[in-house]
Amino acid sequence: MRLALGTVQFGLDYGISNHTGEVADAELDAILTLARKLGMDTLDTAQAYGKAEARLGTRPTADFRLVNKLAPGIQAAEVATSVAGSLQRLARTRLDSLLLHRSQDASPALFEQLADFQHQGKVGKVGVSVYSPEELALWLDQGYPLELVQLPANLLDQRFLRSGWLDRLQAMGCEIHVRSLFLQGLLLMQPALRPAYFDAFSEPLARLDEWHPHLSPLHKALALIPALPQVSRFVVGVCHAHELAAIASAYAHLHPCHDDDLAALTCDEPALINPALWRTS
Repeated sequence: MRLALGTVQFGLDYGISNHTGEVADAELDAILTLARKLGMDTLDTAQAYGKAEARLGTRPTADFRLVNKLAPGIQAAEVATSVAGSLQRLARTRLDSLLLHRSQDASPALFEQLADFQHQGKVGKVGVSVYSPEELALWLDQGYPLELVQLPANLLDQRFLRSGWLDRLQAMGCEIHVRSLFLQGLLLMQPALRPAYFDAFSEPLARLDEWHPHLSPLHKALALIPALPQVSRFVVGVCHAHELAAIASAYAHLHPCHDDDLAALTCDEPALINPALWRTS
């Protein structure tokens, strides 16, 4: 199972297609139970995900590998307290992986702190969450350690695939996790329900809507997975257990596509593929 469970909805009202807000306690428990039953073995969380760490810490999650991210804007002097806080909230003695949420927060002093935690056995792999190939290139140019990287990829955003970065990272021995497979849920929305902001991107979205019309939006979105064999985990977030069940069912019946077929959907327009730039309210 190459799917990992994202937890941002456990702590925040997150996602363009999320109309129910933060996940309720009973639903959170049902999601974790189903994830375990499906064979999912990885949870992805972050200090910036509101109450997600604390809520996970009150539940039995020791059988899940845990990937965490430091708070955006963190300074080297804050790392020790920050990591200790995460361990306490998560009721863990070790973070299996710890990433910087923003590459611009990196510094030699910060990684000295992380190396010390690794030596103590409190932190496993270290790395970064990036948003663009250029950001990743700069990271490596600066010589920072990279044992795990999380990056965005979906049918519209194929930058890391098209630039050859996935092969390069794999050759380096770096573990790769992909997020934004559904582009915050945009790729799963019916065209009529998309906010007016996306009217400006009618051409790339029409290509997506017309692509393999016999497939559901969910089956379409997951069709990228077979094209990315270098990726260890694809992080998916849900608000309800039935959504996770639907994802798992579609995942079990993936629809492999030829590379040229997928390439026809790629879009390099930042205002569409980067949710941080969206203006939907």
